[in-house]
Amino acid sequence: MTLRAKIFLSFLIFGGIMLALLWIFQVQFLDEFYRTIKAKAVKAAATDISSVLLKDDYRQRIDEIASENELCVSILNEDYIEIYTSNRRDPRCMIDKMKQSEIISLHEEAIANGGSASRLITTDEKHNPMGEKMWQGIFQDGMVIAVSGRANQNMTYAEVLKLSQNQSVIVLVNAEISPVNATVETIRTQLMIISFLLLGLGLFLAYVMARKIASPIIKINDSAKQLAKGNYDVTFSGSEYREIRELNDTLTYAASELSKVQNLQQELIANMSHDLRTPLTMISGYGEVMRDIPGENNAENVQVIIDEAKRLTSLVNDILDLSKLQAGVQSLALKECNITELVETLIRRYQKMVEAQEYHILFEHEESCKVKGDEIKLNQVMYNLINNAITYCGEDRTVIIRQINQEHTVRLEIIDHGAGIPEEELPYVWERYYKSKHHIRSAVGSGLGLSIVKNIVELHHGIYGVESELEQGTTFWIELPKA
Repeated sequence: MTLRAKIFLSFLIFGGIMLALLWIFQVQFLDEFYRTIKAKAVKAAATDISSVLLKDDYRQRIDEIASENELCVSILNEDYIEIYTSNRRDPRCMIDKMKQSEIISLHEEAIANGGSASRLITTDEKHNPMGEKMWQGIFQDGMVIAVSGRANQNMTYAEVLKLSQNQSVIVLVNAEISPVNATVETIRTQLMIISFLLLGLGLFLAYVMARKIASPIIKINDSAKQLAKGNYDVTFSGSEYREIRELNDTLTYAASELSKVQNLQQELIANMSHDLRTPLTMISGYGEVMRDIPGENNAENVQVIIDEAKRLTSLVNDILDLSKLQAGVQSLALKECNITELVETLIRRYQKMVEAQEYHILFEHEESCKVKGDEIKLNQVMYNLINNAITYCGEDRTVIIRQINQEHTVRLEIIDHGAGIPEEELPYVWERYYKSKHHIRSAVGSGLGLSIVKNIVELHHGIYGVESELEQGTTFWIELPKA
C-alpha cells in the first residue's frame, strides 16, 4: 500500500471511529445519561430547598428552585399535612397522585436510610399514569435503572429535615427524568445530518492531507532514483514540513559529497595511473636497454630497476593496507612499546637523506614514553607523517618532531615550514582520495598516506588533527593513550 493510501485510510478510520462514538453516546445512551443527570439535579435541588426552609423568604426561594429545575415541590409536617407547595399544577407532577400510604412508606424509608430516599415511577405512554403498573422500582442515591421501550420515568425524592428538636418536616421533590420524545428525535435528526456532513468533510480532508503529506515524499523518491543512477547534480527541493525539509537538506548534502567523492576517485585513478606508469616505464625501458645494448647490463641499471620495483611495491602495499583498514579486517598485535625509541629509530633511517640532501630532522622530547599498540602499524604512522613533512618541508628543509607527555596520553607533532594547506582543504586531508591542488603533481604521491594514518590511529583509540596556514607551514599531530 502506498503512503498516500495509508494516510487516506488512516484518516477515514479515525473519522469513522469518531462518528461511531458520537452515535453510541448520543443515540444509544442518551436516555441513560439524561436520567442520571436529571436524578442528580433532583437531589441537589432538594438539598437547596432544605437549606432555605429556615429563611424568611423560603417560599420565594423554593418557587425559584422549582421553576428553574422544572420540579414540583411539597413540604409536609410530621402528620403529612402540606405546609407549602410549588409548581403542583404541572400535569407531569406525581405528588398529587401518590396515596398517603405511599408517602408514609417513602418517609419511613428516608428515616431508615439516614434522612433521604428516592423512588422511580415508570409509566407507559399508552396507559393512564394511575394504572396498576405505575410503580416499577426503587433506587437509592439517584442511581437510575434502565428501562426498555418508550416508557416515561418519574422520580420522587424525599428528604427528612429537622427544624428543631421536636419538629421536623418532609421535603418531597418530584420531576420527570425521561427526555422528551420530541427532543430526542430532534437530537437524532440533527446528528444524522451532522454525520453526513462530517463524513463528506472527512473524505475531503483525508484526500487533501494524504496528497499534501505524500507529495513531497514522492518527489524525494523520484530525486533519489536519479541519485542512485549517478546523477549527482540532482537537487532536493524544500518543503513546508520541517522534517522533510531537513531530509531534503541532508540528501542534497549527501549528493554533493558523493559528487566530490566521484571527482576524487577520478583524480585518484589519474594519480595512480601516473604514479604506476612512471616506474613501469622505467623498468621496461632499462630492461630493454640492458637486453639490446651491449655493455649496459651493469649494476647501476639493475639498481634502477630494483628501486622502481620497490616503488611499485610501496604503492600497491598502501592500497592493500587502506583497503584492509577500511574493511575492518586489519587486526593489531598489541603490546607495550616505547614510542620515543620508535621515533628515534625511524629518524636514523633518514640519516643518509639528511646527509646527502641537507635535510634537518629534529626530535624534541623529554623522557621516554610507552604506549600499548602495534609497533609495526605505529611505525607506519610515523613514517607516513615524517615522509609527508619531508616532501613539503619548504626551502629550509627542516622537519621538527615534538613529543609532549600528557597525563594520560602522549602527543606527537610533526612540523614543517612549507607552503601550508588552504583552510578550505583542511577537512579533506585525511580522506583517502585527497590530493591538494595547492601542490604540484610531482610532489604528490598516491594520496593514501594520511588516510592510512587516520585509520591506524582510530584503531588505537587515539585522536589526530592538523593545523596549517599558507606560507607558514603545517603541523600534523596525533595523541595515543599511554600504556
